[in-house]
Amino acid sequence: MRVLVAFGTTEGQTGKIAEAIASQVRGMGHEVEVFDTTGLQGDLNPELCDKIIVAASVHEQGHQESVEVFVAANRKTLQAKPTMFVSVSLAAAFEGGMADAQGYADAFFDDLDWRPSQSLLIAGAVRHGAYGYYKEHILEHVVLQDRELDNPESDHEFTDWTFLARAIKEFVGV
Repeated sequence: MRVLVAFGTTEGQTGKIAEAIASQVRGMGHEVEVFDTTGLQGDLNPELCDKIIVAASVHEQGHQESVEVFVAANRKTLQAKPTMFVSVSLAAAFEGGMADAQGYADAFFDDLDWRPSQSLLIAGAVRHGAYGYYKEHILEHVVLQDRELDNPESDHEFTDWTFLARAIKEFVGV
């Protein structure tokens, strides 16, 4: 089986998640093509893949434009194949945030008139080194909504790797 993992990343966590997915799928004995949607499409042909995983992270309450473009350009193929959408957000990291995380994914689907076979909400990470003064304040007061973090100056990875691996195994199959 051939699996496409298409992703968009802003600070790197979704790229890390996409690579982990690809590694897991390869370990299951399948062919994998990894595609960063910010790159040029080149020889990519989603029609040649049996299953497609699309991963994007949420920033400012929306997913990457490059992923939107990828989905819009390939919607017919995505509708015809088993697909999984992995939405990566900090909202998914906190109690009470899953409704917001689901809302971001639903808005993405509605805007693009696309419904994947499955969707998965995954918690992302905080990468303080990637933020300036303005982004730090948005993170603190809007994204985290004044939630306290242990060692607030340190990076925090909230991704539940076990949950992700289990979901990928179920989607791809052995």
